[in-house]
Amino acid sequence: MSIHEGAVNGRRGRRLPRTNLITTEDVPGRPDPPVPPSRQVARERPTRTGRIPLRLADRYFLAAHSGADRLTARVDPVLVSLGCAGGLLVELLLEEEISVAPTVRPAGKGMPPDFLSWSVLREVRNEPDHEVRTWIRHLARTATEKVRARLTITDVLREVPVSGGWRGGPAVAWRAGSLDHRTPAEELTDLFTHAESAATRSGMITVPDAKAEVTLALLTTGTGVTGRLGLPRPVLRQAERRCEQWLPRLPGGLRTVVAEVSAAREQWAMTPRR
Repeated sequence: MSIHEGAVNGRRGRRLPRTNLITTEDVPGRPDPPVPPSRQVARERPTRTGRIPLRLADRYFLAAHSGADRLTARVDPVLVSLGCAGGLLVELLLEEEISVAPTVRPAGKGMPPDFLSWSVLREVRNEPDHEVRTWIRHLARTATEKVRARLTITDVLREVPVSGGWRGGPAVAWRAGSLDHRTPAEELTDLFTHAESAATRSGMITVPDAKAEVTLALLTTGTGVTGRLGLPRPVLRQAERRCEQWLPRLPGGLRTVVAEVSAAREQWAMTPRR
């Protein structure tokens, strides 16, 4: 029976205009229904300008590049790819979507906030129980391009057509757009120069924001990016000293990722190149 043609006291009710119908959702003064947690996260995530905040791998990518009109890597592209790969694993660790015990295993509900994190998690679910070292090598093959694509989708990076040179082929470069906050390089500089917060001064680092900040600093230092930020020599020494103090106080999974990225950099440095 249609909602417009109900029977009342055995008699046929008259048809009401659709615009006059009032549902429970339209009752004045009725509180809004609770929003599912997944929609709450999505609603709280955009900033005041509607842009999604940077993820950890995004921040590492921007810190590892410089240039206003055209981005150039501060270190070798191999090291950038290692840092981006480590950043993608760290994102899932911070969200408790994976665990390292000692191999990488899925651990959460499978609801990362963006497609790139979800695709990495899907790979972990399909191929569990591999070591962190194996995952870093695997993700590093395409990590830089995927993180750059994510930044392009969120309008943090913009493509800039450039000349293909004497070969005549089309080429594309990228430049950074405007951010809602300070650049990751500036935030890292503050982290190394300002007084430490209570969350990082002593004891295990357990506050989520502090874990993200410290892990980012360790990844940039482990891949040589910190040394290319133009910091004064005393600040660089302080950065190295703080990183040495922070590493043992990180949770085990994050500490393992940072250590494996640094070990991969050392192996790359010792490998002869033609």
